Amino acid sequence: MGIAITLKAYFTNEKIHYDTVKHRRALTLLNSSRSAHLPAQEVAKAVLLQDDEGDYLMASVPANSRLSLIGVNNLTGKHYQLVSEYKLQELFPDCSPGAIPAMGAPYKVKMLIDDSLLASESVYIESGDHQNLLKLTHQEYNHLVANMLHGDIRGTHVGVPHFRERKSHDG
Repeated sequence: MGIAITLKAYFTNEKIHYDTVKHRRALTLLNSSRSAHLPAQEVAKAVLLQDDEGDYLMASVPANSRLSLIGVNNLTGKHYQLVSEYKLQELFPDCSPGAIPAMGAPYKVKMLIDDSLLASESVYIESGDHQNLLKLTHQEYNHLVANMLHGDIRGTHVGVPHFRERKSHDG
């Protein structure tokens, strides 16, 4: 499949230079970063959210982190929830399922970016398929996201157990 048509046209229009990093097919972005021998903290994961009014927001965190919905909601003052896979295909028709680029502008979606990505030397994003990542320099990435909302929206690291409180049942 290669780079998504919408993303490629946007980068061309914005005169953005990127390098393509090929890797073996992987179904998670964390596995993609491992396959390509890239630092997971520099690989930007896209998480699409929708608020109670129906507005979309793409939150972007490093591939080795979960998104903190509480952090997003506190930062924005809104109540966001995850968007279904079905809706993702509708909004990103030129992307393979699960391979949404962490770049909202080409798709007319607002973004919220974790601060750690802004400090990265390079940022890698999905190309729209499961076999290629796009490498953007610090300068190129920060140019693209300069006017977007950002903050600390990382949750726990992926791979760290996520415990839920258990209710005790007294007999």
